[in-house]
Amino acid sequence: MSTFPTSPRSALLQWCQAHENLWVTNATSIGLTAPQANAFKDATDAAAAASLAQEQARQAAKVATQTAEAAFATLRSSVGDTVKLIRAFAINSVDPLNVYNLAQIQPPAPPTPAPPPAQPTNLTVSLDPTEGFLILAWKAENPAGTSGTSYLIKRRLPGEGAFSFIGVSGTKKFVDETLVAGPDSVQYTVQGTRANQVGPVSPIFTVQFGRSPDGGFTATATESGGTLAADKALVDAIVGSKPHPAAIAHAANTNGQPATSRS
Repeated sequence: MSTFPTSPRSALLQWCQAHENLWVTNATSIGLTAPQANAFKDATDAAAAASLAQEQARQAAKVATQTAEAAFATLRSSVGDTVKLIRAFAINSVDPLNVYNLAQIQPPAPPTPAPPPAQPTNLTVSLDPTEGFLILAWKAENPAGTSGTSYLIKRRLPGEGAFSFIGVSGTKKFVDETLVAGPDSVQYTVQGTRANQVGPVSPIFTVQFGRSPDGGFTATATESGGTLAADKALVDAIVGSKPHPAAIAHAANTNGQPATSRS
């Protein structure tokens, strides 16, 4: 066991402070000269003073750091408010660029148009247990920060050459209430639209119907590699540019009287 602690420094200082006056008083009796005992006392006192000064500096640095952080928080708020005022003044001036140049701040970049809606994929289907309507659901990872995407749904029955518009959905889900019983399969496409932008048409989704072991009907969807070109006229009709025959026909066919559905 050591005669005196060497660490931590506080323990060493405490031990030395407990011995300094004792050794000065009894210097000759413990084998020390007076100068030797006084030198030990001076070293102890100097270490104590240095430790106190260090702690005071640490506390002062902590206070200074807090003061600086508060000052910079105030500065960030002030510069943000000031730049907003300058930008507002520039927007309402006859020469906005001159205002920005005088203030030596960067003019705002022109807004970048949002990318078009994503291509719908991964169609899944299910049958409504009560009405027998076919429920379609799909995935579409639309660009971040965008909203208001609607989806155009088209359908093609066996023997038909072209897809027919059957409805619009504001979510990634659509209930086909006009599919009549009879065909063993049916095909769908889905296309996203937002304002005057249209996304790529989905792959062709083929839905196959069958019977489950318990005698009920089943529906499964597969995705083909083929895609169709976007129907610009239909998109214009949906966003209100002009009427579209398919949309008019769909409204007339449904008109509150949906056709018999597979059940």
